[in-house]
Amino acid sequence: MVSSGSKAVVTSDHDGLRGGGSARSTEEAGQRPRRKGAEQGSLFDEGYTAAPEAEITVSTKLAELGQRARREARLTNVIQFVDEELLRLAFRSMRKQAAPGVDGQRYENYAANLPRNLRDLYTRLKSGRYRAPVIRRVYIPKPNGKRRPIGISTIEDRLVQKAVAWVLNAVFEQDFLECSHGFRPKHSPHTALHRLREGMRRHAARWVVEADLASYFDTVNHEWLRKFVRHRINDGGLLRLLNKWLNAGVMDNGVVTRLDDGVPQGGPVSPVLANIYLHYVLDLWFERRFKKTCRGFAELTRFADDFVATFKHRDDAERFRREMEERLAAFGLRIAPEKTAVRHFDGSLLQGGHGSTPTRPATFTFLGFVHFQTRTRRGAVSIQRKPSVKARERFVGNVKLWLKVNLLQPVRVQQAHLRTMLLGFYQYFGLYYCTRALRGVLNRVEKCWQRSLRRRSQKGRRRTDWRTLNSRTWFQLPSPRLAAKWV
Repeated sequence: MVSSGSKAVVTSDHDGLRGGGSARSTEEAGQRPRRKGAEQGSLFDEGYTAAPEAEITVSTKLAELGQRARREARLTNVIQFVDEELLRLAFRSMRKQAAPGVDGQRYENYAANLPRNLRDLYTRLKSGRYRAPVIRRVYIPKPNGKRRPIGISTIEDRLVQKAVAWVLNAVFEQDFLECSHGFRPKHSPHTALHRLREGMRRHAARWVVEADLASYFDTVNHEWLRKFVRHRINDGGLLRLLNKWLNAGVMDNGVVTRLDDGVPQGGPVSPVLANIYLHYVLDLWFERRFKKTCRGFAELTRFADDFVATFKHRDDAERFRREMEERLAAFGLRIAPEKTAVRHFDGSLLQGGHGSTPTRPATFTFLGFVHFQTRTRRGAVSIQRKPSVKARERFVGNVKLWLKVNLLQPVRVQQAHLRTMLLGFYQYFGLYYCTRALRGVLNRVEKCWQRSLRRRSQKGRRRTDWRTLNSRTWFQLPSPRLAAKWV
């Protein structure tokens, strides 16, 4: 049955795997588990689209494509790079535990006849007979109580998406600006944090506009996205394949819905498409138009749909807040009001002056870190950061949940898992000025573990005092460490 309006609804015949419902974790939803402590988990899943540098032949081909992209304003015949060799590499890079799509096929089933499957897939792609399957939608819980929709495609479609994502990234990587750090090779949340702090420190930026897009992946306009890709790649085969993905539809509780907007969050090609969209909508507009009209320093730092802009003057910051919202609205995007604000991030407020009382500057949160200004022992003003309360509470909550589920596991097994969790947290949040907050997290993890051990038995209550536990080698957990000195 087809409904009226912008969405077409079709009753699905698939009874074995029905989209919808809640997934208890990203693993159950078919995604790679986020790196412990990383706020931007999507960077570390199958959506990461860096070129496969380990394969010399494929890497050379993609490097040649990148060189063509630097020379030519508009490329043709790009789909030829999605060959059988690239498809094979894309399949090898996929997670073997990935959840199946609507067809129920798993990784090992597809791998059983891999050469024949890849030949058949490449033949269908080359002849244009490939059909994009419906996306199975599941939901994973968010810390604020809401649910995040995740799209799960079939194993075959996922490997095609990944191969195309590598090709698209090889082309658009030549165009992406330095303000963009999400889903790109040699870029990460740490490079974004480094750029942000260095820009504010060197240019004495006093005003910060922090912003976040509301339901970004669900509001990408298909028509504008097609225009943006066609502006750089005039390849009928690739554009037709893109249209098939955009028109594939989403299956939720057995009902297929055709959407006019959005790219399914979770597919390997979605991060690149989303990055291309914001490259034209936000990055180029800021660097080539808005920045030139500012009275002083102005800089944009973006990671996926999370971005901040820093300014020397207040009027530039407030004008950006207004014009940015108008610019985004023109392309079907909207900001989240509760996460968007102009902050007075001026270190001179700490020193007072001219008879005024010293006050604390505003703070802002970006990529899981709270950024703030403080005075050193020598009286100098310093820009510092620490893991946000939200990030710390989320991590400790995950530790409590794991300990509850694995209450009776051997203590050595518990130690190994907690060690892995903490090292992952340190790897992301182990920056300068964060050691005190990380020690607090370690202390809370130890207390959670101690309470968990006391619940195991009556004997456990008598043998889990702090003096006894601290003398046991199996209770030792790694201390905080500085993971990225350059950030």
